[in-house]
Amino acid sequence: MPHFDYVIVGAGPAGAAAALAIREQDKEGSILLLGAERDPPYQRPPLSKGLWLGQQEEGDLPLKSLADWAALQVTLALGDPVLEVQRGPRRVRTAGGRDYGYGQLLLAMGGTPRILPTPETLRDRVLTLRTLEDYRRLRVRAAQGGKVLVLGGGFLGAELAVALSRQTGLQVRYCVAGSGPLSHVLPPALVQMVSDRYQSAGVLLNTEQRFAELAMGPAGPVARCASGEEMACDWLAYGIGLQINTALAEAAGLKLSGGGVAVDDRLRSSDPQIWVAGDMATFPDPVWGQPLRLEHWDNAEATGRHAGLVMAGLDQPYTHQGMFFSDIYEFGFEAVGECWSSMATFTDLSREGDQGVVYFLRDNQVHGVLLWNVWGQVDAARALIAAREVVGSEELRGRLGTF
Repeated sequence: MPHFDYVIVGAGPAGAAAALAIREQDKEGSILLLGAERDPPYQRPPLSKGLWLGQQEEGDLPLKSLADWAALQVTLALGDPVLEVQRGPRRVRTAGGRDYGYGQLLLAMGGTPRILPTPETLRDRVLTLRTLEDYRRLRVRAAQGGKVLVLGGGFLGAELAVALSRQTGLQVRYCVAGSGPLSHVLPPALVQMVSDRYQSAGVLLNTEQRFAELAMGPAGPVARCASGEEMACDWLAYGIGLQINTALAEAAGLKLSGGGVAVDDRLRSSDPQIWVAGDMATFPDPVWGQPLRLEHWDNAEATGRHAGLVMAGLDQPYTHQGMFFSDIYEFGFEAVGECWSSMATFTDLSREGDQGVVYFLRDNQVHGVLLWNVWGQVDAARALIAAREVVGSEELRGRLGTF
């Protein structure tokens, strides 16, 4: 059985960042990077952004070439998902029946797209977007045209609806459970602005519609909502969130928390030889201390990098405040911290609504900041949150820019 000093399960952004960080800190230790996908580690944000706009090509996505990984002495084992972690003998077993021993282990498998119950006859009409292979299938299906129904009012659903609306020959219907796209994050004024933009792009937007079931109608799939509304389409694109891949950790007896795997401020799990990073990790918030789990690219890279450094000997707590970003047509935003529209908010917006800052507050302290078409202020937003000062709403006006 091959043995490696470091075994990383998951070749996404967290796993790749960990491998690179380990090699920075430890020039000699053996590293194995195991991935369920056949593609080597690549950038994920372009899957719902730049690839659809022609700003990037598939060849731009790999984080490193295979030759570069080999030069770093990182062994890649792709297309063979890990099915079991055996903590006693410290080994993992893959679907292909291969066993690998480890000195230290990182779990960074992320999540799997949620798909609601679907009749077997309609499985080929339902698509998701998580991997590069998913993107390839979507491009093929989109090129065939027809009527597509996009489900999901979160970041992925919102970006997917934008991407598909830009494709010729497609009729896009977009269905969200809330008052509009991204209504769980954006204040009402921005939700309305975004909703109007979808409609001006020719997207048929349905709000306050919670999907209930999918059935085969006389001419194709029919999505039925809890309200009784029926929406006919040729195919569906789901963007309704992730099922976090905690089964492997749970079976291994690791402590779970907050929908993920509980880790300390060094990203170490309840087993001192196993670390967790990315979407799977529930870690102490660097500012407020409460358990936090994030499903964003920046968090995956940052937690992966820090876990790798700690595995290789660096003894420092994780202090990075994660950020997330999205682009909806010409609207773009970056955000830091806890940003939920259900929180108390103060919105400092220009008269035209084309620029502004949304502050999210608890007990008159800023817990989150969303920068609406405002750039270069992420670090200032982080500093504002880290200060934990008690502020009145009017004290925030102009704090991160004048509009």
